[in-house]
Amino acid sequence: MIGCLRRVLMLMIVLVVAALAWWYREAISDAWREARGLREEQPMPSEALADAAAARIDSLTAGTLERAAFTQVELQSLLQYRYAGIMPAFVDSARVELAGERIKLSGRLPLDRLPSDGALGEVTALLPDTSEITLTGTLLPLERNRVALGVDQVTASRVPLPRRIVPAALDRLGRTDEPGLPPDAIALRLPPGVSSAYIRNDSLVLNARATPR
Repeated sequence: MIGCLRRVLMLMIVLVVAALAWWYREAISDAWREARGLREEQPMPSEALADAAAARIDSLTAGTLERAAFTQVELQSLLQYRYAGIMPAFVDSARVELAGERIKLSGRLPLDRLPSDGALGEVTALLPDTSEITLTGTLLPLERNRVALGVDQVTASRVPLPRRIVPAALDRLGRTDEPGLPPDAIALRLPPGVSSAYIRNDSLVLNARATPR
């Protein structure tokens, strides 16, 4: 009897270990590869990645591709090597990051480009003259081949700025008003031939405009 119970317990332990190994197989594989010095390095932004991503955008524009998804490193490559001019000239070291369904734009800029009165002035007075500014938000649909970055938070040198001053800060960063655009959002033009954009699973997805039949 005791021998049977021992075998049953051993079988249960083996099954539990096997189930845990299967459930955490990716983490175990990563840990094993890292221990052996085989952990795969993440790609870095490059001109080659920018060229490949730009080619997919051209395919969307030409109507030969219906949808394309772009990773964070591809977007950073485009920003550095293809579209550096879309950022204001006074913004340095611009970066783009994706997290779930949110996008984060950051860069270094002189704080005299931000409003110096009210609550914002009180915050920026305590920060370096040139600070890291980060806008975090989500994409919102607009008409006429455009989307908007709805800003949920602005930080200066990692210090959150009061929500009430976000519209004034965006105005100083170059925001222009237009119909349907919330005061805490910046309008962005989509590439020609692209009808909509959204963020999903850490990727920016672009959809081509439907061709009339």
